[in-house]
Parts: sequence; C-alpha cells; structure tokens
Amino acid sequence: MLLGVPDRVIDQIMGWEPGTSARMRARYLHVPDAMLKDVARKIASAIWGPQETPPVDKNQDNEG
Repeated sequence: MLLGVPDRVIDQIMGWEPGTSARMRARYLHVPDAMLKDVARKIASAIWGPQETPPVDKNQDNEG
C-alpha cells in the first residue's frame, strides 16, 4: 500500500480471496499518519489552492 501497489496485486500476494479481500485489507492494512496527512494536504490544495508556506509538523523531529 505504501508503495502504491494496486489492491488487486496486494490481494493476490497475500492470498486473499476476491469475496473477502476488502474485509481482509480493512483488518490488516493500516494507514500511517504520514499518508493521511499527505492526502489531507492534497485535498486542501485542490480546494483552496497551494499554501504559500509549508505547514509545520509538530510531530516531526527537529534536525540540526
């Protein structure tokens, strides 16, 4: 999922049957916070346009 692999390919790799694959994905594939934030930024950009300054992620480690 993190690599953008299509659901159908994931289902086949995991051996999930077509009738139960959606339920198995919901149970075993967890969406990381970074992915959710990225989608939220894309939606915000589509609705309100790109931000002039990048948002500060309070959970991000400060380097340097």
